[in-house]
Amino acid sequence: MRFEIPQIGTELVQIREILPIFGLDEALKPFRNTQATFPVDSLDDFRAYPEEKGAGIIRKPNKVPTGRNMTVKHPDGSVIKYVGHTKVPESQT
Repeated sequence: MRFEIPQIGTELVQIREILPIFGLDEALKPFRNTQATFPVDSLDDFRAYPEEKGAGIIRKPNKVPTGRNMTVKHPDGSVIKYVGHTKVPESQT
């Protein structure tokens, strides 16, 4: 998957389970504290899991062009973004 977000000057590319973000330094500034982005099958189903393991939700689930995401700070200090992608009907792929 490859997705451009021209409004903020970034591009998202999915490589297996990793979702790197590309762009100029200024465009990437808001993402610098996030160490990784991982897709999940269902953000709603996954949401309780990090909290059960002692993590804190930094940004609650919100709508983004690819579906919904949330940002979590884990007990070890790592900041991870989880993304639940919107399913595209086969007729549109």
